[in-house]
Amino acid sequence: MFDVGSRRLPAVAMLVLAGLYAAQSITGSMVQTALPVVLRDAGVGLDQIGYLSALFLPWALKFLWAPLVDRFFTQRTWILSCQLGLIATFLIASMLPPATQLAALTGVLLVMALIAATQDIATDSLGVHATTTDNRAAASGASTFGGYLGFLVGAGLWLPVYAAFGWQISMLAMAGWIAVLTVPSFMARRLGTTSANQGGRARPSFRAAFANRQLIAGLGFLIVYQTGVRLAVSLTGPLMVDAGLSLSTIGWIKGIGGALAGIVAALLGTTLTQWLGIRRGLRLVGAFNMLVCLALAFVMSNTVPNQTLVIVAELLLAAGVAMSFVALYAAKMNWCSPRQVATDFAILQSADAILAIAAGVAAGQLGQHFGYPAVFVVSAALLALGIALVRILPVHVSAGETSAPATTVPTLPTHELKQESYS
Repeated sequence: MFDVGSRRLPAVAMLVLAGLYAAQSITGSMVQTALPVVLRDAGVGLDQIGYLSALFLPWALKFLWAPLVDRFFTQRTWILSCQLGLIATFLIASMLPPATQLAALTGVLLVMALIAATQDIATDSLGVHATTTDNRAAASGASTFGGYLGFLVGAGLWLPVYAAFGWQISMLAMAGWIAVLTVPSFMARRLGTTSANQGGRARPSFRAAFANRQLIAGLGFLIVYQTGVRLAVSLTGPLMVDAGLSLSTIGWIKGIGGALAGIVAALLGTTLTQWLGIRRGLRLVGAFNMLVCLALAFVMSNTVPNQTLVIVAELLLAAGVAMSFVALYAAKMNWCSPRQVATDFAILQSADAILAIAAGVAAGQLGQHFGYPAVFVVSAALLALGIALVRILPVHVSAGETSAPATTVPTLPTHELKQESYS
């Protein structure tokens, strides 16, 4: 029998979380990274391919319907419904080749994105309710690991399958992957909690979210810290082109090489955050990313950048970002009120998504007018400020928010685990 208050998270819970985040990442990475290649190969114009950016709006706007996840049904109902929805949309997409059915395919992909974003809301809520402050680093590590695993499948494996067998088989393969990743959640009989509005509780609301001082403090920290990270990441692709790296080398670094670095770093980040705690973990990975940014500023200040140093720095940055995700995700889990986890977490995630868009625009302007070194120096400065703010960062649920609905850790039918209240 497993005690939810333990510092260890059961392997089955980590498997469920990793599988769900991998399913999300497969969808997002396929649309963001691999699909534009396929569309261009099919002769689709760059102006039409550019419209694919609109498919990421659901992730930026998901906070708008997150209260519904808090209020109605169980997390298991939301998660399994969304997983089945993803399978169904991939099956439908398999019958819509982009060369001849682009308009219809785009509509299906938009529905797919809405479903994936909703699954993300429910999974984030599950991650908080199935853990305590003692074992959230493990849950955060599982989510980051699953995200990078999904990227490997959606961006790395899907293209070779498409190249070898065509559009229909590649879409059917994606549906199959989602089905496999759904199995742990399907077998977890007591997955998730009942909706927050049951039992006479107040309805989840944005007003309650913005009255949560820890959430607001965390949001302020997120804006500073993640702006530093997002600025640095935004121009990595163009930087490698300007450094003279071949497209095949860039593809390896941005694809399998970066994903593998992320997976290893996610495991390392989990260990460090679990061992050092969230505050120390954020300071350590923040300092690591700051040093990498300064190194990139130095390398790119040379007229002819050293390509080996660029490659090493890019892989180190990919690893640093993964470790940041682990520590930051664990912190986010603690900023949310147990009464409306889905709503609070979606606000944080949507803010981060919007921030990524804004940082990309800002990085482009900085880089164009002042050069790459200026971008990385500003990134390092923001990370240094973020490290300083960690000292006052809330990392535990406030005393007034310790009461929550009874929750259970995800379990397989062969295990009867102890039901605990959130504390």
